[in-house]
This record gives sequence, C-alpha cells and structure tokens, in this order.
Amino acid sequence: MSAPAERVAPTPFRLSTAAPRLTPYDGCGVLVTFVLNLEHWTLDRPMPRAALPAPGGITVVPDVANHSWVLYGLRAGLPRVAAALRPLGGAVTVALNADVIDHYPEVADLVEAEGWEVVAHGVRQQSIQTYESEEPVVIEAVERIAARFGRPRGWLSPGMNQTDDSLRLRKRAGLEFDHDWMVDDRPVWLSTPEGPLLGLPYTLTLNDVTVYQVAQQPDGALLDRTERTLARHVAEVTAPDGNPLVMPVGLHPHVMGVPHRIEELEQMVAAVLAEPQAVAVTSSQVHDWYVAQVPAP
Repeated sequence: MSAPAERVAPTPFRLSTAAPRLTPYDGCGVLVTFVLNLEHWTLDRPMPRAALPAPGGITVVPDVANHSWVLYGLRAGLPRVAAALRPLGGAVTVALNADVIDHYPEVADLVEAEGWEVVAHGVRQQSIQTYESEEPVVIEAVERIAARFGRPRGWLSPGMNQTDDSLRLRKRAGLEFDHDWMVDDRPVWLSTPEGPLLGLPYTLTLNDVTVYQVAQQPDGALLDRTERTLARHVAEVTAPDGNPLVMPVGLHPHVMGVPHRIEELEQMVAAVLAEPQAVAVTSSQVHDWYVAQVPAP
C-alpha cells in the first residue's frame, strides 16, 4: 500500500527575484492594499481570540468580555477607522463575514457609503475546519454578500485556514482570487482541479492582530513596521533590476480603532500617500493589473 502524497503548496516554488517582469501601476511600483476585516463573533461558541483569557484557563460560553472587545470595535472603533482611511479615496478592501450584513446593518451601510470593495470572509468568524461541510459555507457567504454589495470577486478565510478542497470550491463558486496563500510580494497563480485561481498577497507581519494581540508589541510598532517596509520596498522597486510589488496591511477595528492607536493608523495612511512610488489600491485592482500582464497558465 503506497503512502499518501505529501501536501504541497498549490503554486510552484520560485525565488521572488525570478517573478515575471511587471509594469508599474499608474507609474507606481508599490501597490498598497489596506485590508479591513469586519467580523461577527457569535456568543454561542468559544471566541476565536481573546484579549482577556478566561480565569483558571477554562473556556467560557458566553464569553462576554471578549465579545464586548470585538463589538466595541464595530460600534466605536469602525467609525474612527473609516475616518482614518478616508484620505485613500475608497481604495480599501473589506474582508466581510456575511453575518455582519444582518447582525450589524449599520456597518454594511457604512461600507457602502465609503465605497470600499468587499471580498468574502466566510459566514462568521469561524474556522472552516469546524464545519461539517465546506461547500455550503462558500456558497452562502458569496450569495449573501452578492445580494447586498454585488458579487464578490475574492476570498480571505477566517484565520487564513483552508481544507484540501477550499481552492477548488472557491473557483467553482466563481471567485477570481484568494488572499490566504501569503507566499510572495507579488500575486501567484494557484492550481485547483477547477482551473487556476490567482493568489494575492496578504500579511502576518503588517497585521494589527499579529503585532499587538499575538506578539504583544508596544504601541507604534505597526506604524514603524509599515514605514520601514515601505522604505525597503521603494528601494527594491527603484533599483536597476526592480520589479513592482504589493504591500498588504491587515486591519481590525477592535485593534486599531481604539483611541490610543487611531493616530497611528492615520500616520500609516499619510506615509503611503506621501510616497511617490506608492499607490493605494483594492484587491480587485491588483488582480486586474496582474492578470493583464501575466494571464492564467
């Protein structure tokens, strides 16, 4: 009996320096994508993440303290974040749990009023491995978002978690790109049994959750990382052998929308807008820019 095949990434390995040569986007070599995660964390299940661990290491349901933390982000943090991102002129991507549309209709109204792009982020903030069947989740998320905002073109998973079947089901659902495979500074084509799907960059290093909730870095760390990453990318793309790239920034209103951090987000936006080599774009704009130059294999 032969051993099962080893799982491998759905895109061939190559050094980033061997990526296809790309033309800048409107003359800019650094395409910055601000991805704002708007989520529904149900009170009926253990919370996906905790700012305050439960006493004695137990799991509690309902988890009032941590549900309040996230709900504060939507109620009070999101208006601050929206104001901080407004200078980008709508060049923001929202990764949206479909449940947000019904549970928090004012949030959906705000997203529409700001003109932000919406990509699917599952039905609620729950790992796909915890469902009995994955395909109904994909279909429900896409259809509910389509009914409110128009059909989403892309997907970012809660926790960036996938099963062996995830990419196939997303391609079958008509999605054009996926943010989960964070393997390069540029898009890569992902193979699925249903045909190729574009993998867009996302980030764990320029992400407020990993910086502040996981790594427990001091305030100002995300701004520092953003400024230093931007400076390095500008140096890379303007070098004689430079090649345009994508710089994602991951945001959550319960993390960055608090009063002591919102100025940091304002400064991050200002740094991008002040850099002549940088341009803020949506995920779909990255997709269209790349596909026009590197068609699907």
